[in-house]
Amino acid sequence: MPSMIATPITNFPTQSWPVMADGAKYLLSMGRFQAEAVKMTLRYQVEMLNFLKNRREQDLKLLEDLLSPDHLNETFDVYCCFWQNAFLDYSDEAARIAEISSDVAAETAKQVREEQELLTKDMAGQLVM
Repeated sequence: MPSMIATPITNFPTQSWPVMADGAKYLLSMGRFQAEAVKMTLRYQVEMLNFLKNRREQDLKLLEDLLSPDHLNETFDVYCCFWQNAFLDYSDEAARIAEISSDVAAETAKQVREEQELLTKDMAGQLVM
């Protein structure tokens, strides 16, 4: 029966330790990236829920105005004004979503640049040793 000799974990070559450290940095970087993605998703959801709440309130107001005897002769004007305001609200919301997207893209680019600088410094330090 062949004898099996187990090698202890502490006998790793010294060259493998920096690779493991880079792996940990990679996982930490990916964790930060995922956290930013969740943060962005939540910002979008909060923005959309606020928008939908406001639009539904406007829908109720339209119905109240259309059923009101005060606006009986102005039904067409009330309806046109509602759709004009709805169009403006939707275009404003699209602009807000685009602004959030550009903010997130700028923040992501900043983090990638910082991670790249740290990785470059680590690699330079490993080459010197």
